[in-house]
Amino acid sequence: MLVGVVVPVTVAVKVFVRVALFVLDGIAVAIAVFVGVNVGVLANVFVKVVVGVLRGVFVLVRVAVEVGVATGVFVRV
Repeated sequence: MLVGVVVPVTVAVKVFVRVALFVLDGIAVAIAVFVGVNVGVLANVFVKVVVGVLRGVFVLVRVAVEVGVATGVFVRV
């Protein structure tokens, strides 16, 4: 009698574990995609910010040089 009960329970547990692992894999993939997209967006924003800051610094340096030349602090060679 015990064997008749244990086998279906064992099969049910195996099926449950497989389904649970499949669902967890699906959740893991969804999280990975979500994180990947967000990291991609953040990286894109970060690159834009860095480029913007570098452009700003470049413009400030150019303005400073032009002001320096105009005021005679710097001499064009």
